[in-house]
Amino acid sequence: MDARELDAVVAALKQGHFSQGEEVRRLEEALSKFYGGAEVVAVSSGTAALYLALAALGVPKTKRVIIPSYTCNSLYAAVTALGSLPVCVDVPEGGPSLVFESVRLELDGSIAALIVPHTCGYQAGMEEMCKTGIPVIEDCAQAVGGVYPDGSLLGSKGDVAVLSFYGTKLLPAGEGGACVTKNPSVAATLRSLRNCDESDPLPGAFNFKMSDIGAALACAKLKRLQEAIDRREQIAARYDEAFGRFSFRRRASQKQAVCFRYLLEIDGEVDGFLAQAELQGIVCRRPIWKPLHHSLGGHCPHTERLEKTLVSVPIYPNLEQEEVEGVCKTLSALLKHRP
Repeated sequence: MDARELDAVVAALKQGHFSQGEEVRRLEEALSKFYGGAEVVAVSSGTAALYLALAALGVPKTKRVIIPSYTCNSLYAAVTALGSLPVCVDVPEGGPSLVFESVRLELDGSIAALIVPHTCGYQAGMEEMCKTGIPVIEDCAQAVGGVYPDGSLLGSKGDVAVLSFYGTKLLPAGEGGACVTKNPSVAATLRSLRNCDESDPLPGAFNFKMSDIGAALACAKLKRLQEAIDRREQIAARYDEAFGRFSFRRRASQKQAVCFRYLLEIDGEVDGFLAQAELQGIVCRRPIWKPLHHSLGGHCPHTERLEKTLVSVPIYPNLEQEEVEGVCKTLSALLKHRP
């Protein structure tokens, strides 16, 4: 955090109102302006936002919801918390985000919604999916601030967009999330479901409120979002130069709208590479902990390829250039003898 962000948190603390209040309202107004007047409902986490989006869209229990296998467990958690059934589908060859062909064969009367993440900041194929008539939740947890080729923001095409303010995200505030929608009725339902108190009992409502402290930090981070995106792109360009043919985004079939994660694509033993890098002070990770189809079932060969070959490299915007050069030098040496 810089001094302005620290000041924003201190100011919120001095207000003496730590839970949902004026700072949450300010964050919602700022995000509404950012998304061209859409309604925004801030909540306790990105996972809560996913659950609330499904509930507000009226997704019935026992119906099926399409999610990618190559994603975090939050999507599974949200779908099953609602009582619906998650259906894992594969990503396209050479890309980590869903396209229409990924979901086409599963589309039937049992599908009640699609959750479509822009995974690692790579743009999903939203246009055709939004024409199916099935509600689409556009998961922008890893892509807030990204722009489509037509100039519109990622998050502007689905029925509801979901944001996350987790500590590693593009608007890091520790915890928190938000739902963005142009539908006033959906927004009203979201607000009624995020707070189970001070109203008549409502099935599905819970305490999903965001704190004023986190909202103050997220609002301050929003003011520097483009700066952070630009810095990530600068680092990514340097990594592309250093890592050459191992740069996944140079070979990917999809456009990376925001470099949330910088990915290397390597053949051979990934675990060994991760261990060697960490021994030299560079903490790399697999971008996805474990694909969901391993637990839920499904045939996802492209996902399995990504699981075996992709490595996420540090690309936080506060990295000093000296640290960036250290990453380039260390990992280039490890990659030198890779096929």
